Amino acid sequence: MDVLLSKRMTLILNIIMVGATLCLLFHTNHFSIGLCLLACTYVVIVLMRDYVFKITLHVGTGMRILYAQLALALVICVWSESFFSQIYLLILIGEFTFHQSRKQAIIYTTVNYVCILLGVMIYRQFPPFEQIYLLIPRVVDFFAIFGMSLLAKIAFQQKNQLATDNEHLRMASIALEQKAKLQERTRISRDIHDSVGHTLTSALTGLQTAAHAIEKNHVPLAKEMIDRTRESILRGLDDVRSSVHVLRENFPDHSFLPELIRLIDDTKKQTNVDIAFTIDTSTPDLSPIIELTIYRALQEGLTNGIRHGQSTYFHFTLVYQDEVLRFVLSNNGHSPAVIHFGYGLNAMKERVTDVGGALAMINKGSAGGVTLEITIPFSRK
Repeated sequence: MDVLLSKRMTLILNIIMVGATLCLLFHTNHFSIGLCLLACTYVVIVLMRDYVFKITLHVGTGMRILYAQLALALVICVWSESFFSQIYLLILIGEFTFHQSRKQAIIYTTVNYVCILLGVMIYRQFPPFEQIYLLIPRVVDFFAIFGMSLLAKIAFQQKNQLATDNEHLRMASIALEQKAKLQERTRISRDIHDSVGHTLTSALTGLQTAAHAIEKNHVPLAKEMIDRTRESILRGLDDVRSSVHVLRENFPDHSFLPELIRLIDDTKKQTNVDIAFTIDTSTPDLSPIIELTIYRALQEGLTNGIRHGQSTYFHFTLVYQDEVLRFVLSNNGHSPAVIHFGYGLNAMKERVTDVGGALAMINKGSAGGVTLEITIPFSRK
């Protein structure tokens, strides 16, 4: 329960108790020093319980204190025969119900009523029923306080539960936002790596070709390669800008398969490598994230083959069969003894894993070259 609200409730109940004590001492027809001392003792016990010892009422010690208060309040009620003394009992019922279990509260309320009834009967030396009939309707008052306290307890528990759920939701929202930011940063870094890596590799290969052409006085070829390199760098720059500013998930205003073919053609023109390809035109429409995964895998595969494997020939296949999208990219470059997964390959693997696919790198050994295979389950539905 809210601490501030609990303090306010305690203060209000104590004010009511003190007011009831004053009314009791002025209202009773049986005023005596002993009754006054008992009433003042009760007030002091409650005040020390709440403000000195600060006893928590929902634990075992609190329950025992409430039963002890009940015994003292019953004595005061029977002795004074005042209506105001019963306010003690009603407050005790409310406190017990609010802080203890429902079963315990029912027992406490029943004991409370039975004891006050028996106490009055004993004090009056078991008078006839008609002389104590006024006490019978009090059962309604007692259990009405029990019911209202129980409803208040349920309301406060629901309020606290709602506050707890809201806090959990807020923390989950913060965690989700942080995760989304991290995923977005990772995605942007992958896009920039793939775009810049492919662009620089193509540009370097083009400049090397231009340099060789200049050495052999093939000026037109050198000029053509320089122009292609410039166009490649400009396209790469646009791609980087798109990754940073647009944060695109797909290729805007472009269809997927023509974009793949364009990547292959641009790479062939820029690097003078031979790329054969087979693309299944019956491939269904893919989700943007799968399209991006395939595009970046092809881009990274070509870049790694040219840069690290010195490849001059690639064969690319993209087919859709048995609800599985199959990507195969082979080259004729150098076959490393061990394939190390650097940033680019790890990023590619993470992309493939994110869409539920699998990636494999096959080293051809003495036959030369490396084959990149990706399989992604994808249903037309």
